Formats: sequence, structure tokens, C-alpha cells
Amino acid sequence: MKGKILMIDDDVDFREATAKILKFRGYDVVSAANAREARLMLKKEKPDLIILDIMLPDYDGFSLCTEIKENTDFFEIPILILTAMSAKKTQKKYAEKIAIHHQADEFAEKPIEPKELIARVHGLMTRSQVVNSDFSDKTKILFIDSDHDFMRAMRKVLEEKNYEVETTDTGKGGIMMIKTMFPQLIIIDPILSDIDGFSVCRELKSDKKTFHIPILMVTAFTQQLSDPDFAKTLATNHKVDEFIPKPIKPEQLLEKIQQYA
Repeated sequence: MKGKILMIDDDVDFREATAKILKFRGYDVVSAANAREARLMLKKEKPDLIILDIMLPDYDGFSLCTEIKENTDFFEIPILILTAMSAKKTQKKYAEKIAIHHQADEFAEKPIEPKELIARVHGLMTRSQVVNSDFSDKTKILFIDSDHDFMRAMRKVLEEKNYEVETTDTGKGGIMMIKTMFPQLIIIDPILSDIDGFSVCRELKSDKKTFHIPILMVTAFTQQLSDPDFAKTLATNHKVDEFIPKPIKPEQLLEKIQQYA
């Protein structure tokens, strides 16, 4: 079996149809019709992934998602919120924001094509297996930067020094990766394609699970300001551990990294 999935949904027909799709692809599937059953199944089955509906008969799925993620026995289990809650596209975006706020790993709308469902399940399961595997004792560093050339150059330097390096160019992607891989160090640029890096830093430093991770803000943002020191002030206010202006040579940044990692 590829892994065990717990489906939490009170729609019997949907559960049975979805279970068939997942079982055909080699997954073991167990189910719960409400939050009370889900809590019992979590302890009994220890699933590798949870597929969760929002509208449950005894408890809302958003709150259940947060409850699971704040439990040290279960917080590493990825959660895909799969729901028919939204009637309009604007409502979908709102529901997705709520899901992310409640620490869901991914959000999708019913009805969902089998191919998309399998792709999402595979992605979450694979990421979780990589995160939870202790293949090495290498220090993990996550780069969150839209400058792909910079990240490639730093990855080469750091991997030669036996660091484990992961990269992403979005703030939302970075937050999701951090809350699953728990790196020893984060290097971030405030200029990202979705949310700004300052807000990412504040969120991470306000979370009891991630506040201890050192964050280095490495950026050319100062070059866009009439008062370059304002960028450093922003970084300090958003709880960044150290502010480093670009350009910086990989070897110089490596020295900084070694002070924290």
C-alpha cells in the first residue's frame, strides 16, 4: 500500500466513490462521518493523509483542522480540505483563505476530477514522506526568493558544504513547506509573487511551532527606496533575525549562514 488515508465526510456516496478511486491507485482508505468518529480513527489508524470536508454534522471542519494541527501527535499529517462549501468563485477564494488560516495543507472544491484528486494526494503524501524521513543529519535551509539564479548559485555552494537546500518562489509555498519540513534556517526576500516576505516573517515568528527558526532577509529592496535604512527597519519590525542587502557573494552569505545554522 502507498499509504493510509482518513476521509472525514458525512456524504456516504462521495466517501464510497472517492475510496474506490484511491484504493484502485493503491491507497488504504478509512473513513469517518463526523468529528467524533474522526478523533477516534486518528488515534486508532494513524493515517498518512487526511481528506476533510468542512460541513460536518457535529463540528465544522475548519476547527477540526486546527485541532489536529495543534496536536503534537498528529500535526505532521497533511490535510486536504475538500468541500462543496462555495457556490461562487469569490466564495471559493474566501473559503480557501479560511482553510489556510486553519493550517490546512491544501484546499480543493467538489466536484473534483479523479486525476486532480490523485495528483493532490500524491503530492501531499510524497512531500510528507520526504519531510518525515531521516535520511541524513544535514542542516536544512529553505530559500524563499523570486530570483531563481540567486537560489541556484546558493544551492550549489551550500550543497557542496553538505547542507540540505529547498527552494520556493512564493510566500504561501514557503509557509506550507516550513510547517512541514521545519528547516533550521530560512533565507527570504521580501519581494515575492504573492504575499510579501515581511508578512511571511511576522506570521512565522508569531507561530509557536516556527518562531525559533532564524530568518535571514537577503534582498535588493534597499535599491528601490529613497531611504535604504527603511527596509532594515521594516525587517526588524517584522522580527527578522538579520537583514542582508544584495548584492552579496555566495561565499559571504555562507559565512552569515554558518553563524545561524
